[in-house]
Amino acid sequence: MGKKLDPDATRSDKLLKLYRLLLLNDRKYTTTELTEKLGCSKQTIRAIVDSLNSNPEIEISEEYNEKTRSKSYFIEHHKSGYHETIALDGFRQMELCRDLIGNILPEEDLNKLNLAIFNAVNYLPRQDRSNFKTLSFGSKFHKGLINYSKFTEQLHSLMKCIKEKKCCILEYQKIYKGEIKEYSFAPQRLLCMHDCFYIIGWITDSNNVSEKIYESQSKFLVHRIHKVRILEDSNSSQLPDLNEDSDNFGIIDDKKIYEITLKITDPYAVTYIADREWSADQKITLNDDGSLLLTFKSRSYYETISFICSFGSRVEIISPKSFREDIKNEIEKLAKIYGVI
Repeated sequence: MGKKLDPDATRSDKLLKLYRLLLLNDRKYTTTELTEKLGCSKQTIRAIVDSLNSNPEIEISEEYNEKTRSKSYFIEHHKSGYHETIALDGFRQMELCRDLIGNILPEEDLNKLNLAIFNAVNYLPRQDRSNFKTLSFGSKFHKGLINYSKFTEQLHSLMKCIKEKKCCILEYQKIYKGEIKEYSFAPQRLLCMHDCFYIIGWITDSNNVSEKIYESQSKFLVHRIHKVRILEDSNSSQLPDLNEDSDNFGIIDDKKIYEITLKITDPYAVTYIADREWSADQKITLNDDGSLLLTFKSRSYYETISFICSFGSRVEIISPKSFREDIKNEIEKLAKIYGVI
């Protein structure tokens, strides 16, 4: 029996003290801890918990640890709403994030997100809950949207692999109607780019899934994955963490850094370029004639060329010369297709 801290304390005093302890501390207390704090026996603790739980407005949860043979008591604050920790501004940010990315989520996941946001209202301060209304702050414009509701199972399996550090077998079709290949893979992170989900991780040895094959991570388009088979007995925790490089211009990594200088002449293109960061150490120079020089770094040749081509005649490549030659060849091909030459 615990040492009696206050010999004059009544059973009601101990009941209030135990309830206050659990209510104000979002943690689990063992029976031994409670007997020491209240100065009473384990039987008294048990009786106090039963008394509290007889009230329909109170629920003290219990947990038994087989290893230590000890019982713990706690209050599930997220169920009872005792902790009001969400600021209204933070709640509005959740709504904004939902409005901006919700359109690419599978319908099932979007419904869960909306329900979570709706339930989160209960965690706002009381003064903010009065006359409260959910709001929609924005929307996402998109072209060529991928319907990820068709790929819910793949997304959820990949997320489980990331969470539990599991490896899996991917059935992947790189090209439309092309061959479906299998990969032993350790997913590490989902990446969203241009309204597409990519999964980044390590291709591993099929005989030893904890051993990577290549020196760099690989990326797969989630909507090109036909099936994900989780290897329940696997463990990817020994593989290196994801290497995120600020010089990556896009998804493809050529393992080579290119330094590109562009001259932008169109006022709208100048504004678009000047408003954005293209690499961490970029340099922007505004010329007297209103044109702009942009120097930036990239490790993705294909995506950089595609980016430059998207501006047409409004952008000229100053360097490197190899990029100029490649754009020149592309222009000649287009000229032949459209009968210019």
